[in-house]
Amino acid sequence: MDEILNDGIKVLYVIARQNEDAGAYDDQKEAVRQLKRLAVSGNPDAINALDRLQHAPDLHPFLKEIIYA
Repeated sequence: MDEILNDGIKVLYVIARQNEDAGAYDDQKEAVRQLKRLAVSGNPDAINALDRLQHAPDLHPFLKEIIYA
C-alpha cells in the first residue's frame, strides 16, 4: 500500500485506529466520517487511508459500517 503523505490525513487515520477507550469512540467515528468525505472528493491519501481501514481486521464493525455506508 502507498504511504499516506498528508499529515492531516495521517492524524485522522491514527485516530480511527486508536484503541477504543471510553471517550475515544466518538473521535474515531468522526475521523472515519472526515476521511470518507475527503475520499469522496478525490483525495488520494484519504482513499488510501480508507482502504487500509477497510482491511484492518481489528477495526470496530461500527466504524466499518460508516465506511461502507
